[in-house]
Amino acid sequence: MTGNGSGWGVSLYLATRAIRRGNRSTLLLTILIIALVVVLMNFLGMIISGVVTLYNDQMIDYQYGQVTIEPRDKQTVIAGAAGLVKQLKQIPGVTGVSAHSATAVTITNEKNGKFQSKQLTAFNPADEQEVTKFHLVITDGDYLSKGDTDEILIGTLLAGNEDESQDKLPSLGGVKVGDRVKVAYSNGITKTYRVKGIYESLGALIDSSAFITREEMDSVMHTGDTATEILVRGTSAGDAASLKYTIMSYGVSERVKTWSEMGKGILGDAITSLNLVKNIMTVVALIVASVVVFIVTYINIINRKKQIAILKAIGIRKQIIVLSYLIQVLFQCACGIVLGILMFNGISYLLTVYRIRFPMGYLTPEIEYGSVAISILLLCIVAVFSGLIPARQVTNEEILDAMRG
Repeated sequence: MTGNGSGWGVSLYLATRAIRRGNRSTLLLTILIIALVVVLMNFLGMIISGVVTLYNDQMIDYQYGQVTIEPRDKQTVIAGAAGLVKQLKQIPGVTGVSAHSATAVTITNEKNGKFQSKQLTAFNPADEQEVTKFHLVITDGDYLSKGDTDEILIGTLLAGNEDESQDKLPSLGGVKVGDRVKVAYSNGITKTYRVKGIYESLGALIDSSAFITREEMDSVMHTGDTATEILVRGTSAGDAASLKYTIMSYGVSERVKTWSEMGKGILGDAITSLNLVKNIMTVVALIVASVVVFIVTYINIINRKKQIAILKAIGIRKQIIVLSYLIQVLFQCACGIVLGILMFNGISYLLTVYRIRFPMGYLTPEIEYGSVAISILLLCIVAVFSGLIPARQVTNEEILDAMRG
């Protein structure tokens, strides 16, 4: 029994025999705990990935497009905006371009006198439809049209509720479609607008905004052929960096940024904190798994000390006995991992069908299979060492000592 081939065979035989004759309830409980460890190690990562994707989609669809063009350094506006928009539309890979003009205003609800100081943004409604999705999330009323000069589009959080306790953010106190709001501009002009539509993107910052047409903004602020930013949409969000450099190669001298460059500072700290929590959960889960495997293996070995002594007495090397217990541990671990992956995918499916509403929208979980593979590898390593320690400890005892129990 000294050959490697026969040694593996004996170890496998001993392990199979022990599993068949062992306590089924203990085996099933160990497998279930390992499965739950797999779920615990990866659940938060799946949620974080879904949150990041949801937030990224909102930035692209409502705030920055895929590429945002800002004024040059030391400039407050982009001059020659119309010509630049025309040039951008001719660049390969560009599917939509919208120029924005924004200014600080105070918006007052004429019914109750409540007011909010906000940034009012103006755009060409037709161009905006090719870049953002405001026209798809109108909950009441209608989207803006090019000729609208006395109408305004506002977000649901800015509109608010008559009962202030229901508001998530300071609001105008329950503005409805058809109501009148007074807008005081920074140049001293005050105009009254009819609320044409109310939209809801489920983004807090987005739904606290208000919009008018560029024609209306120009008539009040005399913005002319300028813009405070220009949003550009390409074929896919993943190609934003490539689109950025393509735009720059066409001689655009303004500052060109991708959506990720525009929004990384907002989400970065939150994601760092969530990842820290995820790492803590992973460590805790690994500790739980190692303790469970250690205890189960140790109790199993203690109950078989006399059998181990007999095996050693008839000439079976202790390495073969230790290997038999490692095979048992790996069997438990493999079954637990398979069950854990099935449970994990089941949870992901349920959360996809019955989506959870987060403050920024409905979450669709995303599984990062690379992270899952790493967690499984760590779990196997921890399980092997947790089984190896008690196995070596007991098999190193003298045969007579083990026989005495």
